[in-house]
Amino acid sequence: MKLLPLCLAAVLAAAGVLTGCSSADGTNSGSSSPAVLESADAKEERPAAEDGSGWPRTITDASGRQVVLETCPRRIAILHSMYLEYFFALETPPAASAGSSTGTAMDALREWETLKPYAGTAEILDLGSSRELNLEAVLEAEPDVIVTFQGHGGLETVYDQLTRIAPVILLDYQASWQEQTMDCAQIIGKEEEAGALIAEVESAIAGAREKILAHGEETVALFRTNGGKSFVTRGDKDYYETFGLTKPAGYPDTYETLALEAVMQMDPDYIIFQDFLDVSRGFVRSQEESAVWNSLTAVKNGNVVFFDDSFNTFGPLAMKGTAEKLVKVLYDTAEQEGD
Repeated sequence: MKLLPLCLAAVLAAAGVLTGCSSADGTNSGSSSPAVLESADAKEERPAAEDGSGWPRTITDASGRQVVLETCPRRIAILHSMYLEYFFALETPPAASAGSSTGTAMDALREWETLKPYAGTAEILDLGSSRELNLEAVLEAEPDVIVTFQGHGGLETVYDQLTRIAPVILLDYQASWQEQTMDCAQIIGKEEEAGALIAEVESAIAGAREKILAHGEETVALFRTNGGKSFVTRGDKDYYETFGLTKPAGYPDTYETLALEAVMQMDPDYIIFQDFLDVSRGFVRSQEESAVWNSLTAVKNGNVVFFDDSFNTFGPLAMKGTAEKLVKVLYDTAEQEGD
């Protein structure tokens, strides 16, 4: 993890942002020096809530800290690309974004199926890897608020420095996608839009679930591949219930690593790999000489399917996309080889 260089500390001190630290009562604002981060003209252009109310507002984040937002944020910096889809779906793309565990935000926009429709629609400063938080890049982005998740690796090392740049809000990545959508909306004053988005996605899921339940008792096993080394279950009990999928006998309710022999005992009608496409396809190729693999019902019937790793965010775009793709998998054999 990068520590704040002395030269950057000097810049922050000279700018006055070192006075924006978290207060003793657990709040952080960073609003004491907004002029350092934006011009007066830019401040006047900052959007406000539709009725002109709601600001300032205090948000209690996933860490229990109370974070004060004086006005509706105009420039958002996110420190993990999993939240790109939330802000794009709420029609408020961030000004800057870090990547995920692998790759950068720009890689995500080019490669993630859920985000490809948004590529080129907004200028986003690349903050680099989420594993190596770049404080200089965050400062350059001039954010009004910084968003990431509680438990972000290494965040505690630089948290205080980040709060000197802008208020920091930590989200609960283990919360439901509905809760996280509303949490993001609260940051930007778009609760009403979030409600409409949630209703739209829930409707898509409900429609898919109805069709899937009517499809019969064909079983579906969802996996990622642990870097192409083994089968790792990717759908938990709630996931299967949400989409109305039928688990094969022996498929666990939680995430577990399995050997091919365990998959053989399940013998699912469909196998879906939800991982990096090149990794999961390479993993399948490595199984093609196995008599056990070739004996599986899903393999013999050509029902081995590949979903993009971006669906593992389980965010609103991922959930809506999953609903659409599952229906195609079960009703349209042309979808089964993936995109």
